[in-house]
Amino acid sequence: MLKISNSIAFTLIALGTTVQSEEPCDTLQTMGYVFDSKEGPIEHIKLFGMAQYQIGHIDGTDSAGNSFSDSQSEFRRIWLGGDVKFLDGFFLKTVLSLTQGKIAATGDQDIEFQHFRNLYLSYDFAKGNPSYSHYKRFEVGYGRRSLKLADEWQRSAFLFNPVERSPFSNKLWPTDEGGSHPAGAWIRVAKDNNDIDFGIYSTTQADEFPGWEDGTLLYSQWIHNMTEESNFDLKELLFSAYTQNAGISDDQLARGNEWGGSAVLRLHKGPWEIHSTIGTGENGPHTNPDRDGGFWGLSIMPMKWLVEDKIKLVSRYQYQNADSPEGIRLNSRYARSAGARDEADMSLTRGRGDVHHNFYLGVNYYFCGDNMKVVSGIEYDDIKTANSINVFKGWTASSAFRIFF
Repeated sequence: MLKISNSIAFTLIALGTTVQSEEPCDTLQTMGYVFDSKEGPIEHIKLFGMAQYQIGHIDGTDSAGNSFSDSQSEFRRIWLGGDVKFLDGFFLKTVLSLTQGKIAATGDQDIEFQHFRNLYLSYDFAKGNPSYSHYKRFEVGYGRRSLKLADEWQRSAFLFNPVERSPFSNKLWPTDEGGSHPAGAWIRVAKDNNDIDFGIYSTTQADEFPGWEDGTLLYSQWIHNMTEESNFDLKELLFSAYTQNAGISDDQLARGNEWGGSAVLRLHKGPWEIHSTIGTGENGPHTNPDRDGGFWGLSIMPMKWLVEDKIKLVSRYQYQNADSPEGIRLNSRYARSAGARDEADMSLTRGRGDVHHNFYLGVNYYFCGDNMKVVSGIEYDDIKTANSINVFKGWTASSAFRIFF
């Protein structure tokens, strides 16, 4: 168990920048590749490490009309893992989390094993079987893996563009209560311009490897690439959906949602990128009826390279709406964590409401591509509950240093 101070954190950031200036970026980008061979049963071994240190400041007004401000800093994520390719088609992946950030109620941070985010074994028939050579992928697998709906969840945390994902994208995400991925079995087939993924997953939760003691969740995704018949550098459409049958007394994924679905459109043209998501779902049965019912939302994220591969402008508008007065919620950072510590005697109704607008504008600086970058932004939240009663409105400025190999 390790306590992290701000001085240590900023020293690590400075060291990371110094290393980048003294060594070529390809050292960072290739240091994880420890073995690569076309002969023998073991073909490829890659180690993985990722760290994100984050600071943020919030100014806002709570549901009682009181103004407050709060500042926070933390190691948002530290992950370790590795990939192994072997026997002409087998793939083993593992990623474990050492921190989820500070504990909201206390502001403390412990660096220790939290859970496995990924731990799975798959086999791709298209790799070593001539009869499947007309497929780009014909994969079957079992284990813990990420299920992706909103655009912001289509990329991992060390790759996505804003400092934090939008609350609506997190609302759709089929995570467990610990913020990790479920375990299950799947088949994924890619041919021509289409990529189809279907699987069945357990809602049982564990830090190591879950069993099947509770309900099940069915998940599917279809990716259709339309780039070739367009004048875009990328034109891609994605449809994703899940449904679960876990009872109210069972472990549940997706914070208890009965089902969720989304459509994502990605367009890239020169320095411009636009990623958009529209989705909907149904909150599962709660002991509090104010949290039942349907919800829907959308997110539009225009981005532009100001300096190619170095400086990127990122913007986002997100809207979400719920049938019930507490059917949607703010992210846990930063207003809710300030409220959990009662820093300002705040009244946030746990950040729950039925109408939520979020605006984000930021600039990212890339030292070594996505392998080392600073992601900074400012965002505005306005969330209300029944009869337009304010829950929270205010500004958050945040910055994150991300590094991975």
